[in-house]
Amino acid sequence: MNRTAKYKILLIEPSEIVAAGITAIIARNPEFAITQTLSNPGFYNPQSSNIDIIIINPAVIDYNERLDIRSYFGKENITIIALTQGSYEESVLRQYDGCIGIYDSAQRVIQKIKNAIEEATQAPKSDINELSTRERDILRAVAKGKTNKEIADEFNISIYTVISHRRNISQKLGINSIPGLTVYAIMNKLVDMSDFG
Repeated sequence: MNRTAKYKILLIEPSEIVAAGITAIIARNPEFAITQTLSNPGFYNPQSSNIDIIIINPAVIDYNERLDIRSYFGKENITIIALTQGSYEESVLRQYDGCIGIYDSAQRVIQKIKNAIEEATQAPKSDINELSTRERDILRAVAKGKTNKEIADEFNISIYTVISHRRNISQKLGINSIPGLTVYAIMNKLVDMSDFG
């Protein structure tokens, strides 16, 4: 964090009260400056924005667009932090470099921003490589809405083997719901939106 210039932050939060609170917390720290606040990400212009960090409430992004937050903002080399007021699927939060909760203390907010900057500078992680080829095949089928019986028939394996693969996939990814697995499969380009008719 050895840097002489302040990190420029874009805050995207529809609640004026929450935005004012985050702005006040960040204003107390000499390393950071909120240079722009938007209530809607649709007003964001990547060409006119010279920012280092985006802090955004994930609820303001359309569900389908939320699947690829970096391409939404058109910048790869930027730190993106979720500002949450509730709980989200792990697969949604995984694409952010960090996550600030509205109930975090001022000290914790600043520490989480610093941690997110460090996270963003590290090489991108991918847990898709943790899955075996067969587990990726099963995940594709689950994401496409196939039942255990249909998957077993497709791959010529028993239903118990399918259940075992699904359990292993959930444990490796930390995702226990079918919608969560589907989002993960789409984010990691295992399935395409066109597969859903």
